[in-house]
Amino acid sequence: MGVEQGPNHVGLIPDGLRRWAKSHDTTLAAAYLRGAHKVIEILQTLQAHGVHTVTVYNLSRANLGRTPDELDAVYQASLQFLTTLIPDRFDPAKCSLRLYGDRKALPDNYVAAAHDLEVAMTGDAFRINMLAAYDAYDELREASRRAQQDGCDISSAFEIGDVDLVIRTTPEPLLSGFLPLQSQYAQLRFLDTPLNDLTTGHIDDLIAEFRGVPQLRGR
Repeated sequence: MGVEQGPNHVGLIPDGLRRWAKSHDTTLAAAYLRGAHKVIEILQTLQAHGVHTVTVYNLSRANLGRTPDELDAVYQASLQFLTTLIPDRFDPAKCSLRLYGDRKALPDNYVAAAHDLEVAMTGDAFRINMLAAYDAYDELREASRRAQQDGCDISSAFEIGDVDLVIRTTPEPLLSGFLPLQSQYAQLRFLDTPLNDLTTGHIDDLIAEFRGVPQLRGR
């Protein structure tokens, strides 16, 4: 069987920022802001490799139980990501962004910034999904509701499609609730290099490794 190109859909779990802040004697706010810039670099690199969709795990519902100081650092970096970094680096005629998760559990300015991009970015060449206040059970319940309403199979009712490659920027072999159904046949990569130390070369190598393995998906 020939080796396929791809991946078409990459999942990114940016993790380890608290440890990075501690090891570099810097603030959480500085670590998360650097992380937002690194995610942009990763998105651009994946786009250059022909990836069509990237789903970024910003916050799980469980993460909302973290301390106010940490959540504030996450939200401030996310606002910079949504209001400045994404608009500056991605063509709205070619790219789109969509927020998934419980919007009622997120700050109003976060939701408003994401909504503005959802409206402004209308392209279909490159798709960015953000998961925030996300819970897989919520997604499953909503897909079940849509399947009953539309009279379709539940697998067709998920708004986010199958993931080919998941990258987590810590070595712990955990998905932490990241798109469990869509990731069931994905290649999983858990990195020793923290998010804030990743380079485009690391991403190039991960894509090359993916392309060197046939994608059987259970066949």
